[in-house]
Amino acid sequence: MKIAQLPTDQIKLYPALPSKFSIPYISYIITEELVRRGHEVTIFAPSDSRTSAKIAKGWIPSTHSCFKKYNLGSKERNEIFKRYCLNLAKQSGKFDIIHNHCMGLFFFDFVKSVSTPIIHTLHDPFVTDLDRERLKKVYFVAISKKQVENNKNVNFVGVVHHGIKAEDFPFNHKAKDYLLWFGRIDKIKGPEEAIEVARLANKKLVFAGYYFQKDAYVKKIMKKIKENKNIKFVGELSFRKKMEYLKNAAAFIFPLQWEEPFGLVLIEAMACGTPVIAFNRGAIPEIVKNGKTGFVVNSVPQMVEAVKKIPRISRKECREWVERNFSVEKMVNEYEKVYEKIIKDCKN
Repeated sequence: MKIAQLPTDQIKLYPALPSKFSIPYISYIITEELVRRGHEVTIFAPSDSRTSAKIAKGWIPSTHSCFKKYNLGSKERNEIFKRYCLNLAKQSGKFDIIHNHCMGLFFFDFVKSVSTPIIHTLHDPFVTDLDRERLKKVYFVAISKKQVENNKNVNFVGVVHHGIKAEDFPFNHKAKDYLLWFGRIDKIKGPEEAIEVARLANKKLVFAGYYFQKDAYVKKIMKKIKENKNIKFVGELSFRKKMEYLKNAAAFIFPLQWEEPFGLVLIEAMACGTPVIAFNRGAIPEIVKNGKTGFVVNSVPQMVEAVKKIPRISRKECREWVERNFSVEKMVNEYEKVYEKIIKDCKN
């Protein structure tokens, strides 16, 4: 098949992506596996990307000044994204199918003039009513069953769980005695609840948070961290550092406050052998096998109780769960089925 992959217009793709860029990472590993299987893949990414696929012509490098100057959502930034969509539109006839991962109103508009079938992996929890109207031509792929349930009016053609290359995640059968939380310091990610769990459980907490601007909420969280001597703040992590903290943690805690559509970090943690303790929101019950690879709970007190049960979890079983259910091979098998079905349906 001739396949176009659209990860993002601005982030350079390469084997060890920065840890916070989960969507380009997923697109990258899908692309590499598709090429390995003999498909002809063109990726619409910055021209300085490193991939075994063909990089589409006519785009700019990630170092281009426009990506540093313009904020996402600004008028100027939207103009840059519009150029990206127009570049794709010019080349769209070369492909059997287009696989999109990034959202944007200009993308929604441009699909009306493209005859090549387009599938879109929905990485966000919900699709707005406006988006539904604009994207009647697009075939959606959900990343969890819960996401389908939460978007009943969307044209879903399949559910494909994310996968990872387990060999990239070092397994550790014996952990140290600390809990781990990391991510963007945002209310929906549950940093405040993570701090409270560590305090009530009287456990050390490694807090690996980052933020885009130091607003009132971020200041509040930083103040709480300074007040608790059991919390080690390590900031944003490189991939190597992230793996060190993940593989050595007694558990990864995930007290999220939103309808999580998947949670890539959960399978990364379990691949390292680290149990996950997470709130029962969104797709969490699909990803964490309750009582076997971690615990799915409903409140801070329940999470504190689950911390006491960590020794019951087999770290080896956590790893094997990921290898069986969340491999790159399994993910791409499912995407190949979606591609073939849509291409066949569009020809009939």
